[in-house]
Amino acid sequence: MSEYIDGVRVLRHSGTQSHTDVTLTFAVGSRDETLRTVGVAHVLEHLVMHAVRGLPIEMNAEVDLMTTTFVASGSAARVGEFLTGLCRALAEPPVERLAVEVGVLAAEDGQVAHPVVAQLLNVRYGAKGAGLSWLEGPGYDGLTPEHVTAFARTWFVPSNAVLQVTGPVPDGLRLELPSGTVPSRVHPAGRSFDGPTVVGYGIPAAGVLLTLPPDDAVRRSTLTIDVLRKRIEEECRHVGGHSYDIGADLLAGPGGSSDWVVYADAREGSEEAVSRAFVEALTDLAENGPTEAELAYQVARCQERLDADEPELRRAFSNTMGRMFGEPELEPIDRDGLAGLQPADIAAVLKSALPTAIGYAYEDNLESWEQAGFRRETLCPVISEVPAGKTFKPPLTARAFVKDARSMLWVRTDAALVLRDVDGVHEIRWDEIAGVMRTNDGTTVVLGLNGCAIPVDADMFRGAGTLLTELTERVPQDLWFDETKVDA
Repeated sequence: MSEYIDGVRVLRHSGTQSHTDVTLTFAVGSRDETLRTVGVAHVLEHLVMHAVRGLPIEMNAEVDLMTTTFVASGSAARVGEFLTGLCRALAEPPVERLAVEVGVLAAEDGQVAHPVVAQLLNVRYGAKGAGLSWLEGPGYDGLTPEHVTAFARTWFVPSNAVLQVTGPVPDGLRLELPSGTVPSRVHPAGRSFDGPTVVGYGIPAAGVLLTLPPDDAVRRSTLTIDVLRKRIEEECRHVGGHSYDIGADLLAGPGGSSDWVVYADAREGSEEAVSRAFVEALTDLAENGPTEAELAYQVARCQERLDADEPELRRAFSNTMGRMFGEPELEPIDRDGLAGLQPADIAAVLKSALPTAIGYAYEDNLESWEQAGFRRETLCPVISEVPAGKTFKPPLTARAFVKDARSMLWVRTDAALVLRDVDGVHEIRWDEIAGVMRTNDGTTVVLGLNGCAIPVDADMFRGAGTLLTELTERVPQDLWFDETKVDA
């Protein structure tokens, strides 16, 4: 029978230890923000942890793409104080401390995801959902007490949380979170491509985003990512000496499908070697599957985890979180099926994922990807031609002396704003504006949900003043924000 405290699901781990370890996880992360509120989950985490900082126990917290997690370890009584104080702070965030915490957050310079993960998710989702992890938005100094409080009351409710406890449960524990039900999460549609694609940018690394089906009874999708990551680690770190940080991240999607990003950093001068090793690992595994030894290693790792912990409790946690994310329930692991897994099974998963794969390479080191059949793509979508509408051009002097200005054209149509630049033709529909940023140098930048950004500057485009007036009239004020000044 399921156990709840004040509406929060409780999972008890076995053990006879005298101290208490707790993990309170909420099914909300950076992907649940908006462009206007980028960073609000991290701000809230800092504010509530400050409220319990005086307790003499070990404690920590973390925000990632999908979750916000609080952990503590100590005597049952102290851990009870931690949870009680934490939940009270979530119900009434201490927003009077917001201005001070902005400086702390700027000094921390934390990220919810590795830059390659953030970049590829932005290519796929633009300025919405997990794609926001690439964007700064208004910065921490642009968030208001109302943003923080509204976010807490929307997402940090009992039905969106699960508490794991090892050791004694604190006597009389209360988890007085904001009342209410968690809103339905809408998964944004991702950008689709006709075949595998690759993008380039200035992060010295390589990576790939793969959309995989829900895990089955042998956890085939997860094992596939483990095999790929291990192969890349072997080639880029242990054989080539090119990388140290090789990792993977997961974004749950609708119906149980998931976007996985595998990445490998590259030391200076090794960017092309890492890209080449990455592509070779990906394409070879998709064609031939892992070696018997590679597969046996991953199967053994999975079996070790099953023998070392409480698999049913782990599955209960995964399914509890999965229900909050709208995912199907995980089956128990089939040990016999796991032992009988074949290299061809892993190859089949990768081969089916390659047509929608998005690769990443450093700057112009895309040749090895293109040779493997990946088509070079722009970071944000472009359309085939400039639509009819009112046009604005840079001043004649700019076109005469600035090469890039010669190709630039700004167009206003009834449906959209359009910019032609050296990368192509970018379009942001009026009804798909994610936000409008006033930069510190006086330029106004329109940001679209599709990931495009269009500057509107009266000095850059003759007659653009009328467009700024129209933007002010058409775009709601709560979508406008100033560029952060914390690092200015």
